[in-house]
Amino acid sequence: MNKLESNAVQEPSFAIAKAFFYAFMAIITIQVVGGVFVLPGYFYPVLNHFMMPFGFFVSFLASIAILLTSTKASTAYLKKELFQKNKSMSILLSIGIWFCFLPIAEYSTTLIPKTGPLEEMYKTFEANFSTLLNYKVAGFIMVCILAPIFEEIIFRGIILKGMLNYKVHPAVAIVVSGIIFGIAHLNPWQFVGAGILGIIFGFIYYRTKSLCIPILLHALNNCLSFGLMLYYGGVEESVFEESHYFIIPGMTIMALLFSYLLIRTTKKINI
Repeated sequence: MNKLESNAVQEPSFAIAKAFFYAFMAIITIQVVGGVFVLPGYFYPVLNHFMMPFGFFVSFLASIAILLTSTKASTAYLKKELFQKNKSMSILLSIGIWFCFLPIAEYSTTLIPKTGPLEEMYKTFEANFSTLLNYKVAGFIMVCILAPIFEEIIFRGIILKGMLNYKVHPAVAIVVSGIIFGIAHLNPWQFVGAGILGIIFGFIYYRTKSLCIPILLHALNNCLSFGLMLYYGGVEESVFEESHYFIIPGMTIMALLFSYLLIRTTKKINI
């Protein structure tokens, strides 16, 4: 009975090198499976309204299933962390951390050039995202609902969790998982912004031992980005105007203060 109970709550545990390998497996699975489902849309574009979100859904499910099987982990621990009860203060502090770190994340993204050697890549990146505007409902489902849930399960619930369980130093594991999260977006502009956000989400996950809060923050972030895309009619990476970047130091200090308060209001967590 004890053995069965142990298997029922088996959690992933692996070193940094395997974290990169498992992330690579996840990315390949998502690209291949998702590509198969959206293929009919090239011939009959109207199908994209349904096939894009459905392919997105199936590709992420397949990716999670492969990762859980490869790491010999069960779904029991994921369910626990997905439905973990959270204190209102932890949620409010986490929202404050995310929002106050946004300016520095956005500013860092603007440092990546969009011309020169990267110009053609940026045009492709811009075109891919602009396609979502032709399928607004499908785009909303993918970007604002499915992506926050499934990406947090993969990159925080499995990748980061596995490194923490392997006793990788929490700071190192959180930074590495953020880098992996940035790489997974497959372009240099999102690599920077998503990498920073991945570190923030990872820190909050580590402190709260809950996937719900990172999912909430991820959804808020993506809804903001998607809303700006709809408003501007295309890719709009900046939430803040350049003339407002003088607020970066102040908001960063506020984010660090909120982070300190989150540490103080959460118990020491041994994931």
